[in-house]
Amino acid sequence: MKERCKSPRHRKAAGQPQDRRLSPPQGLTIEPPPKESGFERLYRVVYVMDISAMDPQQAAEHAYEIMRDPESMRPILDVLDSTGRRTRVDLSEE
Repeated sequence: MKERCKSPRHRKAAGQPQDRRLSPPQGLTIEPPPKESGFERLYRVVYVMDISAMDPQQAAEHAYEIMRDPESMRPILDVLDSTGRRTRVDLSEE
């Protein structure tokens, strides 16, 4: 991930406002986490929500509020291991 952030297309030009919007994806691709050599394996956990809002910042803030609310419904999460194997975990069934 660090190498990707160093590439010229991800750098902000000095004095230029940064546009954080990305072009519309043809399909969302989420890469697996890097392989780690430790006691525990590294997983990438994906939490997807559909949020109505006036702009992306407001949508992100509202999503964060929902994630922190102890009264919120427990989510269904997709978990990727370093080989890319996906496991769907429904925490609402526990």
